Amino acid sequence: MISIFINSFTSGGAEKVVLTLLQKFEQKNLDLDVVIIEKEQFYELPKQISSTYLTQFDSLEKGLLKIPYLFICAPKLKSHVEKNNIKIVQSHLPRAIFINAFAKMLGSKHHAQAIIHARINFEDKPWVLRKFIKWVYRKVLFQMDTVISICDVMKNEQDEYLLLKNHPNHMRIYNPHNLGKIREMSNEMPTDFVFSSEKKYIICVGRWVGLKRFGDVIQALSQLENDKVELIFIGNGEEEMPLKEIAKKHKVESAVHFLGYRDNPYQYLSRADIYVLSSDTEGLPNIIIESMVCGTPVISSDCISGPREILHPTSDLTSILKDKIEKGTHGILYPVGEVELLTKAMKILLGNEDLCNELIQKGFERIEEFDDSKITQKYIDTFPSEMGGKK
Repeated sequence: MISIFINSFTSGGAEKVVLTLLQKFEQKNLDLDVVIIEKEQFYELPKQISSTYLTQFDSLEKGLLKIPYLFICAPKLKSHVEKNNIKIVQSHLPRAIFINAFAKMLGSKHHAQAIIHARINFEDKPWVLRKFIKWVYRKVLFQMDTVISICDVMKNEQDEYLLLKNHPNHMRIYNPHNLGKIREMSNEMPTDFVFSSEKKYIICVGRWVGLKRFGDVIQALSQLENDKVELIFIGNGEEEMPLKEIAKKHKVESAVHFLGYRDNPYQYLSRADIYVLSSDTEGLPNIIIESMVCGTPVISSDCISGPREILHPTSDLTSILKDKIEKGTHGILYPVGEVELLTKAMKILLGNEDLCNELIQKGFERIEEFDDSKITQKYIDTFPSEMGGKK
């Protein structure tokens, strides 16, 4: 049996990846089990796959509570593994990875996998704390039989930062995407928003939190000084009111639409003219890939780590834009937080239909590398040979 282990099934990119992997593994007739730390749930789990919770909490809100529960949950995971003859525990996100490692330290014999979905970097911490946390992470990750980073930039950074270049099985596997399903859902017609043929639409999808920098997109919209361009936000989060205040301050509140969370964001993406990702930092942003599947040209901040790798994979992936925009093979990059340059990129795409069509076509070519069937097989290849893998 294979256990997929994650913190919870709240909304997020890692959770979507896990659901996709569960569906694909099931199609491969693998014997599956899901282990979850907390009961907070946004996505619906496959009913035919058994699930086990290691705590009774909906969510461990207080950060300090999360640390002792790493040690409390580790023997529970070990017991679950032994009771159910589980051969592989694939852990997603740091807390699940730590518990997986601690279970191994307690003597569990399973094959442990860690999937790293976000950048690991502590340079903003005091020197002593930084050294300690890095040491802890190295100890934990070297307990893993396999470590998988979701993009090359992330893998290369961790090879140096956490010395994972010395790990026998640290590799890169991209996130899986069901391209056919996304295309099918993108053809559905929205019932709660009318797209006017006389207007252009910019769209942002994601949690309304500070690191997404959605306020930059509102400011850039105001600098377009074009009442034929409107902005759509799909998602939810704590920054809703501050973002509405920014829109009001810049006198574009009538052109900014907060639609909230939608089960099917693709029907909006496919009808928008530009997708903008404005984040401070990302892992491998699924939404960029999904936008390209929907045929929507992408503008992204050149943040660490994934956007450049998706949009301009032949460039120097270690470079970071400072004072200019860059036309990548599959989209446009701009420096994080540079509103004037974001505005410039918007104007370029809004005024150049040929460039938009070029990026759309190049996007269709790029997305094939993220096809879920191909990615799933790469994951299966990491399993021990008795479980169908090549290890």
